[in-house]
Amino acid sequence: MVQGIYKKYLKKINIWYAVFAMLFSAMVIISRHIFNRQTDLSTIENVYVTDFHFVDGIAWLGTVPVIYILMKAAAFVFSAAGPVLFQEKRSFRQGIWVLAGSFALIMLMWFPYLPSYWPGGIYSDTVDSITMALYKDTLDNHNPILYTLIWRLMFWVTGAFSGAGEYGGLKLFTVVQTLLMAAALSWFVYRCYRWGIHKGFVILCLLVFALFPLYPFYGVSMWKDTLFSLAVFDFSIFLYHIFSEKGAAGRTSGETMAGEVSWDISPRELTQYCVLSILIIFLRNNGIYVAAFYSAAITVICLKNRKAAVKIGAASFLVLLVCGMIQGPVYDRCGYNVNRSTESLGIPLQQAAYIVSTDGIVEEEDREVLEQMLPLERWKELYNPIVADTIKFSPEFDRSGLEENARAFIKTYLHLAVKNPVKAIKAYLLSTMGFWDIFESSSTAYICNFHFGNVEYFMSDYFDYYLDISFKDFAEPKHYISAAVFVWIMIGTIFICLARHNYRGLAGVMPTLGVWLSIMIATPVAFSFRYVYALFLCTPLYLLICGKSFPGQSAVSETEDGSSGEENGEGRDSSGNSDNGDERKEMSE
Repeated sequence: MVQGIYKKYLKKINIWYAVFAMLFSAMVIISRHIFNRQTDLSTIENVYVTDFHFVDGIAWLGTVPVIYILMKAAAFVFSAAGPVLFQEKRSFRQGIWVLAGSFALIMLMWFPYLPSYWPGGIYSDTVDSITMALYKDTLDNHNPILYTLIWRLMFWVTGAFSGAGEYGGLKLFTVVQTLLMAAALSWFVYRCYRWGIHKGFVILCLLVFALFPLYPFYGVSMWKDTLFSLAVFDFSIFLYHIFSEKGAAGRTSGETMAGEVSWDISPRELTQYCVLSILIIFLRNNGIYVAAFYSAAITVICLKNRKAAVKIGAASFLVLLVCGMIQGPVYDRCGYNVNRSTESLGIPLQQAAYIVSTDGIVEEEDREVLEQMLPLERWKELYNPIVADTIKFSPEFDRSGLEENARAFIKTYLHLAVKNPVKAIKAYLLSTMGFWDIFESSSTAYICNFHFGNVEYFMSDYFDYYLDISFKDFAEPKHYISAAVFVWIMIGTIFICLARHNYRGLAGVMPTLGVWLSIMIATPVAFSFRYVYALFLCTPLYLLICGKSFPGQSAVSETEDGSSGEENGEGRDSSGNSDNGDERKEMSE
């Protein structure tokens, strides 16, 4: 009897929820071993990883069931909310007033940020782009050329090249970027309304967009990540519309005999796909890797519909080929590509430095390669566990040598990692902690609320100057949200889609997953909220994707044991009865 009960409940375990629980529990256990005493100068003495013990394995085994139950509870909530969340689609005429009203309300609530941070926060990287835009320095792609050209346009419009001064360009850029941020968020509210999302969710999104400071902060923070994140956000909305909304509508009209879904991507939509992909590629230097990842993933996702798969695959290949040629051979010929290897080898540099600093195994051949770039003792002195810049930008570090001998360094790094696997893993955990550990946060690149790294421009708080009241003091963050919170929301969304067989829903998550993976592979710093700001923007979209994965909305129903049921547009079983009660039944048992 006991064995029968055991088998019964074993069948009810959803493998995807279990995998998520194991991963999240591992994060919780590992985070207990991260010691990060935040000071002005981080060293291996105040930022380190303690050793693991068998007790951690026991703690992990105890944590997994708890996380699994919480995941099932979240699934229960989405199963209950799903039928309520999605209602009848609304007309364009109704939606246009929502778009205009949302934009007006958001800009009204954001207005105090402009005079409080006028003419916007300027980061050190932005100063480089401004200098190149003003022809004061040679143009290169260390900061994306497209971003620099946008700055040049702002200066041209405001007459900076005819003696009108540079501040007009700074002010125009801040205003335009804030307007673009408000437009993107208003567009999401509008799309939700048109998709027939419950008005309560639409209003909640609008209020959060208007009142939560991290949205306007990135409007007035002048760094390339804002525009890049907006492009990723818009692209994710587009993919959700194509695959989850339009795709679901296509299924209701029937399938072909070959099992292909009847929906297709139109020429206009394919053009939109290509334009947004090009913006993603050229607005940040990891954009081409992000695009390559989501292009492959999306093509696989829509393989059931051969016509759409061929169109998207061909368009993606053409975009990647042309953009790759421009960013590769063309930029090389023009001399725009500088320090490409150095920028992409931040984590290997950190791991090598950690191994040297902790007296790991360094053979003579490896020592010679490292010594050519920087004296071995200086590796120890300059190593900062949370940022590679102390080594990369040291006057003693041979950046050109690394560029010319990148293969030799990679070979040395791999040899060091094989000889010192535990140290390499610890260095990696420290180098990326801000992007996986929800218990670690930092003010580093959280917002740009001052002019960082430059003395040429200054910021004014006009409320404080004229009214002796500082809105800036009121709005400034007192606590910092970990970027990893939004990473795990994204990962949870992926596992819910897999558990519910909502494979089309995965398409809307692939761009942000690509962003996060590229950061985990090549981030130069352990904390930088701006690098994954796109995940923060897409969080409301993740909630819609989760809701769409449950009965009444998904194209695939799920039996009690998590296996696939009959596919149909209404989320019902083959007899026509709703399986809406499955999750609730499991929870009650």
